[in-house]
Amino acid sequence: VDTPDPYVELFIPSAPESRKRTKHINNNVNPVWNESFEFILDPNQENVLEITLMDANYVMDETLGTASFPISKIKVGQAELVPFLIGKVTKVYLEMTLEVCSSTDLHFSMALCDKEKLFRQKRRDRVMLGIKNLLKMEKPRFLPSAVREVPVIAILGSGGGFRAMVGFSGVMKALYESGILDCATYVAGLSGSTWYMSTLYSHPGFPTKGPKDINMELMKSVSSNPLFLLLPQHIKRYIEALWRKKAAGQPVTFTDIFGMLIGETLIPGRMDTKLSHMQEKVDEGQCPLPLFTCLHVKPDVSELMFADWVEFSPYEIGMAKYGTFMTPDLFGSKFFMGSVVKKYEENPLHFLMGVWGSAFSILFNRVLGVSRSNNTGGSTMEEELEQLKPEHILGEDTLDNDNEVLRKGTESSETEEEFQKHAQASWVHRMFTSLISDSTLFNTREGRAGKVHNFMLGLNLNSSLPFSPFGDLMYSVDEEDAAVADPDEFDRIYEPLDVKSKKIHIVDSGLTFNLPYPLILRPQRGVDLIISFDFSARPSDSSPPFKELLLAEKWARMNKLPFPKIDPKVFDREGLKECYVFKPKKGDKNCPTIIHFVLANIDFRNFKAPGVPRDTEKEKEFADFDIFDDPETPYSTFNFQYPNKAFRQLHDLMEFNTLNNIEASVIKEAIKENVLLRRENPSRCSVSLSLSNIDTKKLVKKEPSGKLHI
Repeated sequence: VDTPDPYVELFIPSAPESRKRTKHINNNVNPVWNESFEFILDPNQENVLEITLMDANYVMDETLGTASFPISKIKVGQAELVPFLIGKVTKVYLEMTLEVCSSTDLHFSMALCDKEKLFRQKRRDRVMLGIKNLLKMEKPRFLPSAVREVPVIAILGSGGGFRAMVGFSGVMKALYESGILDCATYVAGLSGSTWYMSTLYSHPGFPTKGPKDINMELMKSVSSNPLFLLLPQHIKRYIEALWRKKAAGQPVTFTDIFGMLIGETLIPGRMDTKLSHMQEKVDEGQCPLPLFTCLHVKPDVSELMFADWVEFSPYEIGMAKYGTFMTPDLFGSKFFMGSVVKKYEENPLHFLMGVWGSAFSILFNRVLGVSRSNNTGGSTMEEELEQLKPEHILGEDTLDNDNEVLRKGTESSETEEEFQKHAQASWVHRMFTSLISDSTLFNTREGRAGKVHNFMLGLNLNSSLPFSPFGDLMYSVDEEDAAVADPDEFDRIYEPLDVKSKKIHIVDSGLTFNLPYPLILRPQRGVDLIISFDFSARPSDSSPPFKELLLAEKWARMNKLPFPKIDPKVFDREGLKECYVFKPKKGDKNCPTIIHFVLANIDFRNFKAPGVPRDTEKEKEFADFDIFDDPETPYSTFNFQYPNKAFRQLHDLMEFNTLNNIEASVIKEAIKENVLLRRENPSRCSVSLSLSNIDTKKLVKKEPSGKLHI
């Protein structure tokens, strides 16, 4: 008679990682497995453990019997030896312990994390020195004399594809070389700007080496078409990397492939770099803290109506709306009730770059130029995105089907290995075929959003609090505001996330509005001065440049966050300018000043540096270009290849515009004003930087989970 090779399968349907199994023991009728397993349980659910005794065979494993046990019978904190009767005579003994699990891997607080507070303390000293160096020719009264007089300054970059990335590269060079960057605490980016920030902050030479040399490397990187990376030899490598991710149990979508394309183009030698690696760039306060963003969206609601802003820093990732954050290495892992139930390796930076700029993944057929004839050739990205329905982005994509890889372990290990090999080969083949042929993958927008395990799965949300501590009343849109915006915009932003959904969709924040103000408006950051750079597409060079800023203002008002009044009529009064200044009302001590730069070629046509006229015809010809009016413009949102001249023109234009408004009493003047405002109002934009000062105002009601040890 064949002696069994027994093993045990454990299954709790209500647990997130619901299935575990022991090793099999060869030829043994009295096996002792001596293995330990852990399940995280929701105490509000009925939790039943089912065990199955199996016999491992060469072809198909045999089920010897099953038994079940309600976990509610176990007393918390007491180890119990529980016998399970399998069939009539066989007993399997499990020692089980149940404990209350109150510590979690999520950080539940509206307060900044301790690492960011430490950064702020160190950065504040450097900023104080930076402001004194910048204003050394000014009267002493404009210089901060104590740390509480040091204003918090944030630099913002908008979306806009490679146009935003190249424009922001010129901006950052100007800010670095002029000393303004030494005065800033934060740099926040969205979509295309995050690609430049990723390139800069992941560069081994930064911040010792400035943007000048790094921008020259970038110019070389974008001079060739990234679509050559879609050649078969490259694609095979991408798909095999994605298979490893999928086989481990993580979702995979087209955004993963797009992230690889962006990474190979912009950070080709740094494909293994991760967001948390940037900590070493900021731990001593050497340079501003970089902040990146994407949106969490729902499959059935337009992102203009509902979207949760997700923020990323080298220290933590999370959603301020709910006060839930985690360290960057945990983003993408499986969570349940705030605890990690399955940890994966930290996602590479290029995956996040794909998510942050995923509008291009969604509209990839435009990038490829394989637009079907019924698409309007001249439509802008913004117009195309407005036509999208949520189901177009979040459709049932064939890349991410859980049931393909993970199967119940009833086959022998050899058969299972064969199955995995076959599954991999067929998935890789299917993916490869769809990528290199003119297939539906490029002609539909299904399944283009990024997707990760829902880190808020199983939490109990208390959605009655607004985002801001500054008021208790929800905002109602006044008639003047309603005139500039769609009444449905942000209509459902107070809705909570679905805590029952196992995965969440994450997309480019530009799908709601194209400036990363929500990151900087967090009251806990206490920002005094925001210098924002808007590279968004406009119908023409002479069009009003406030559409995105007005949306940011509306969002701020709905979330009870201080924001200066944006008067669009300033355009009628003053015409197109390189930048506009919006100041808080007198006495509004928590409201920031905003300096808003727009993409405009005005003084640059006649001056090669502030106050230095262009002399030669060649210099004048170089600067004589339109950005949006030229039908042959290289600055289309969908263009991913920049000849050196086009790169230099846009880079130099934004470098000039920035420098032109540092000395022209705009940026320096605003810094001086904010030093005085802080001196006159010691509580202005005040934030606590004491460590572990837990702000209890949060939207998540933290409930303990149960942990079962077997």
